[in-house]
Amino acid sequence: MRKTWPFNPRLSTRAARVLLSLPVVSPLLDATFTGTGVLPEFVLARSGAAARPAEREADFATALGYARSYHAIHGTLAAAIDTVHDGFELGRWLVQTRRQARQGHLSAATSQALTAIAPWWNPPWPHTWQRTYQQTKLAHHTGQPLPSPLQKWTDRQRTRWNTLHPDQQHLLTSIGIRPG
Repeated sequence: MRKTWPFNPRLSTRAARVLLSLPVVSPLLDATFTGTGVLPEFVLARSGAAARPAEREADFATALGYARSYHAIHGTLAAAIDTVHDGFELGRWLVQTRRQARQGHLSAATSQALTAIAPWWNPPWPHTWQRTYQQTKLAHHTGQPLPSPLQKWTDRQRTRWNTLHPDQQHLLTSIGIRPG
């Protein structure tokens, strides 16, 4: 027998949104789930499609807590997309949140909350640059010699100084890296 539960969250959310957009949602859902023992409201709640604003705010507060915790440990929110922090898919959440910001769909309050945690949570340059900068900054502050890959990266920043964003130049200068 084919396993149909739990739903694929992405697929079930899309399906539930389609169902919610239909003018005959209730009869359709009732007919679909009659005799299954599954209540339509449970299906919609499980899919996330019926999330109420209070639930979304609670989800955001939870995600923000994970972001604070991650930043306290790593000093950055430039997490890779596959970063899972304490069981939470933080990297994926940050990618989605940055996408919302780029599209102009992120509230000012959300942006301010993330900026309060990490001013460079959504820099105009690649996040790989931000992660590498953070590793270099950590080595600088702990007095450790730079491993070869970070030394090469540092040398590249010096030689490409004029192509860097002014804020990147400022960040590098703050840890003693100057144009070469």
